[in-house]
Amino acid sequence: MQKQFKVAAGISLAGYVVSLITTNFLPEAINLLVPTTLTFGTILVLQRTSKAIMGTTTNVPISEPATNKTLAPVSNPTSDTEIQAENDPFWGPIAEYIHVIEETMISEGQKNTLDDEIVEKTLSLLSRVGRLIPQLKELNDANMNHNIQRLIFKDLNGAINPFLKLGGEAKRLNRRLLLTGIKDINSKLTDYVETIEQKDLIELQTRMELIQQRYRSTD
Repeated sequence: MQKQFKVAAGISLAGYVVSLITTNFLPEAINLLVPTTLTFGTILVLQRTSKAIMGTTTNVPISEPATNKTLAPVSNPTSDTEIQAENDPFWGPIAEYIHVIEETMISEGQKNTLDDEIVEKTLSLLSRVGRLIPQLKELNDANMNHNIQRLIFKDLNGAINPFLKLGGEAKRLNRRLLLTGIKDINSKLTDYVETIEQKDLIELQTRMELIQQRYRSTD
């Protein structure tokens, strides 16, 4: 599984690089599908490979994962229960790439190439996106979906990668720039949450009006 994850991460990052090259001559909406297509194709291949391997090792007991493994002294990454869209052709690659960025942040934090605040706030942001995915999928707003796709594949990743390439002193001097970007993205997510809540409120009010019409006593 570790080898498969590295392959998926590598293909995902390769897709991002390809999208940077094609951004000059492809429309933005189409260009965003480049990393999505590569990532989703990789997921399907790895799933089939994994099933084939499991079919040949049916009688081999599977050991339980360690429950006390320490990833990093920061927030936990997005749990599987927070992302319910892995098999969705649109949201699946986004959910997978969230895991890729999470693993990258944790790894860099363990190597002390990123400070705890950056790692923690990035993981918190990714976790928030993961929790929003089921609601966004239900809302099915094309513009909002496009913005989330761009946020993960282009904006957030495009901010983290250049920062990782900086030297230690340059990271220290420019860390606030990255944290401000993360804060701005969080503010945009808050707008999305308010939009979803407003839709839910309207739905609740409509439902209550129907209940009152049907069941309220006229006595």
